[in-house]
Amino acid sequence: MLLECGMQEEGLFRVAPSASKLKKLKAALDCCVVDVQEYSADPHAIAGALKSYLRELPEPLMTFELYDEWIQASNIQEQDKRLQALWNACEKLPKANHNNIRYLIKFYPSYQNIKM
Repeated sequence: MLLECGMQEEGLFRVAPSASKLKKLKAALDCCVVDVQEYSADPHAIAGALKSYLRELPEPLMTFELYDEWIQASNIQEQDKRLQALWNACEKLPKANHNNIRYLIKFYPSYQNIKM
C-alpha cells in the first residue's frame, strides 16, 4: 500500500499519524485482520506502523553481530570498494532481515539503480 499509494505523499515517514489510529492499526496487524480500505486514505498511519515495527525489533535490522562490519564498510573512502563491502555485509544478514532491507530500499529515491 505504501509503495502504491504513499510514495507521492509529502513527509511520508516524517509526519506522525494520530496516536489512536496507529494503535488501532497495530492491534489489527497483530491479529492479522487489517481492513486496507480503512487505512488507504492515510498512508502516514501505515508508515507509522512500519516505523514502530522497526523500532520494536528485538535486534536491529542490520544486526549486532555485523555492527563492526557495517561501520568499517561505511568508512571506506573509495565508493566502489565501500559499496562492495556494504554488499558483502548485506549478504551475511539473516534471510528475514535481508528481505526487510530489500523492501525498505524501495523507499530510497533512486532505488531503481540498486540491484539486490
